[in-house]
Amino acid sequence: MGEQHRAPTPTGVELAWRDAGDPASADEPGTGTRRGLTLARIVAAAVDVADREGLAAVSLARVAAALGTVTTSLYRHVRSKNDLVVVMSDAAAAPPATMAPPDPGHWRESLATIAWQIYDLYRRHPWVLQVPTAGPPSMPNELLWGEHMLRALSQTTLGAHDQLRAVTLISGYVREQARLTLDPAIADGGATVSGDYFAFLGTVLTPNRYPMFCRLFADRDNTATIGHTDEDFRFGLDRILAGLAELDT
Repeated sequence: MGEQHRAPTPTGVELAWRDAGDPASADEPGTGTRRGLTLARIVAAAVDVADREGLAAVSLARVAAALGTVTTSLYRHVRSKNDLVVVMSDAAAAPPATMAPPDPGHWRESLATIAWQIYDLYRRHPWVLQVPTAGPPSMPNELLWGEHMLRALSQTTLGAHDQLRAVTLISGYVREQARLTLDPAIADGGATVSGDYFAFLGTVLTPNRYPMFCRLFADRDNTATIGHTDEDFRFGLDRILAGLAELDT
């Protein structure tokens, strides 16, 4: 007699692609959609909790309570907090519905606009920066941002490999700059070393070992806003785009 196997619950990545609108992977009948509980509603509630209270506050029980249901009802859609975090982090990174298509004829301006939009998403959802990333891009919205960048670069003379490198470079720069700017707001414990970065450095740096830093930090005007302004982000982004323009010959 053959053994019957129950289909395994999809992983976070699989759920994200299901929620991206593939008709073949839509909610099956009898999975709770008739009661109004869908993966999209669960994810939206989880994002709202994270936006208001931080990622640490997100749990299946907390999200279920926000939806007015019991924790076990969520298991039909998502099996663990880890999988939920994967889906909600990609959902929070969705490009704006009103986003204009990139203009390959003005690729630098288009890439700059895309970079700023991603940067603003991190500022609206700083908890996303706490979600570990590993391996090449595999999430729907993550790849959609890359699709927009590739479209912007489609009429340049950059080869396929250089276009992919450019996407990786810009994506990594935006995430790292957002992390540097927003970490104090999401760090566990609140006021840590990052709470007064330069004051901390003033207590540990010595002129004999770090003469250049000490000379720079001696003038508080040099450090009053560094790393915390749009101009800091713009500086690096402009250098990246200028470098790519040199390749487009």
